[in-house]
Amino acid sequence: MLLNKLLKIIEEKLPAASAIEGDRIGLQVQSGVNEVKKILITLEINPAVLKEAINKNCNCIITFHPLIYNPLTTITDNDRVGYFVSLLIKNSIALISIHTNFDTFSEGTSKILAEKLDFKVIGFLKPDIHFLDTGMGVIAISEKPLNEQELLVRVYKICKSPLRYSFLHKTKKIDRIAIVGGSGTSFINNALNSGAQAFITADISYHRFHEVNGKMMLIDPGHYEMEQFVPAGLAKLLTETLSSSTQILLSNVLTNPVKYYPETQKYIKMQKNNLSNNNKMAV
Repeated sequence: MLLNKLLKIIEEKLPAASAIEGDRIGLQVQSGVNEVKKILITLEINPAVLKEAINKNCNCIITFHPLIYNPLTTITDNDRVGYFVSLLIKNSIALISIHTNFDTFSEGTSKILAEKLDFKVIGFLKPDIHFLDTGMGVIAISEKPLNEQELLVRVYKICKSPLRYSFLHKTKKIDRIAIVGGSGTSFINNALNSGAQAFITADISYHRFHEVNGKMMLIDPGHYEMEQFVPAGLAKLLTETLSSSTQILLSNVLTNPVKYYPETQKYIKMQKNNLSNNNKMAV
């Protein structure tokens, strides 16, 4: 498939204008590639992912987290971004980023996690007024109201990580939950105004816990842990959209740089199992 055709299809399904303003999405490194032969989908790039792409003869990598955020003034090997850009060009591998335009997609990041948690999505947390059936985050309901402990156990079992959380204190049961996959603290007020009794998102600061304490339960499973299901979701969308002649592979590399002491190996094993299971279900 021609690279330009692939980019056009992605734009049709996940318009760049539906992404958060300033996000770095689309073609990031062309590397002289005009025809895409095999695609590797991953959450983000690290040395093991690049090695995997080379070994599997993939000449295109699609990531969720963009590699290039800021303009490059130099490309050198002692800079993380420059190092990866150099390797991509050297090995003739194109790099495409699909990020918040998948977050706002109706079947995107937050909905995937909500369904993993066995919740029913009833709407967007913040609908996009410019695009039909598009928005950031979701409002979901639990068929059976949960107490705080039951909700924590459910999130833990799916995300496979220690949880940072605060209690609600006002009610014994929770049946309305707001979710924003990844860094969603800027949507805390949207969650409060939605009537949600709990908000699941990542990268919550100490002071935000204080601000919301007692008003709404906050649960932070971790950034990677909330977004680990995205590559399989992207693979599903592209497999349904692209012709069968374009081979799509999911990376087997666990890219999470965060480790948990003292049970480091326990959580690495749990997250690797999640990755393996996600890949099996997507193909």
